[in-house]
Amino acid sequence: MRLTYKPTERKPGRSFMARQDKIPCIEQDWHYHKELELIYFIKSTGTRYVGNSIGNFGPGELYLIGSNVPHLFRNHKEYYENNQEIEGVDLIVVKFEKEFLGETFVELTESSKIQMLFEKANRGLKFSKAVSYLVHSHMVGLVGSQGLASVIGILNILDILSISENCKTLCAEEISHSFRKDEKERMAKIISFLNENFDKKIELKEVASIANMTPNAFCRYFKKRTKKSFSQFLNEIRIRHACKLLIEGRLQIATICYQSGFNTLTNFNRQFKSLMNITPTEYMKKYETNVEVA
Repeated sequence: MRLTYKPTERKPGRSFMARQDKIPCIEQDWHYHKELELIYFIKSTGTRYVGNSIGNFGPGELYLIGSNVPHLFRNHKEYYENNQEIEGVDLIVVKFEKEFLGETFVELTESSKIQMLFEKANRGLKFSKAVSYLVHSHMVGLVGSQGLASVIGILNILDILSISENCKTLCAEEISHSFRKDEKERMAKIISFLNENFDKKIELKEVASIANMTPNAFCRYFKKRTKKSFSQFLNEIRIRHACKLLIEGRLQIATICYQSGFNTLTNFNRQFKSLMNITPTEYMKKYETNVEVA
């Protein structure tokens, strides 16, 4: 996998793009584009990479990704194995440029909150499910709308999002201009390798060789670019996968530990509680009683 730049997808005569995808699985590389992107998952689960942020995603979640922010939404492995129990993916994607209604639009006094929303999107935004519920009908209606009705539709969505306080920034700092093109491609190779091998033993020198660096140089580079140590970043990928298995409730915690790439249950418990502020057992029980964990 390499970082790819995706050109504008909107059709001639349209100021933005809106589509609904019903597909078996998400097939994409780590990528970026000039447009801001709204992604609404109706059906789908997996792991998200936005800038230097890692997390799981699931049904009913809504994200806003800023201009030129590298990102990847990847389904869990079973989606790519023709598993008949998997329902597939149903999502809505809306892409638009900051100036899609003209350069002076975001400078209007009435648009000040939307301008702030666009700025916050440079760190990636995840909205609460309550907000997703508020915009659900607007997102669905936007896909088939045309003409002025489509413009009114997207403005309604942006207005709701701009005044909502129920959103979470995914990255500690703006990401859109923190990587040069060659660095983005190098990081894409690293993320691809980790995504495919996190459940196995990974040697530091093996990852460093992918980046064409010595282990020491790689550690300095990785920490500078992601604001996280390599081991912390890898553990986050493993813990997010463990969360998915814990929610499913089909496996014993010890089995989940090893399937997530940890070699001891003690280390797994310690790393899980450090990241999630709760033990694996407590996490599983929360979902057994249908109480959502933040």
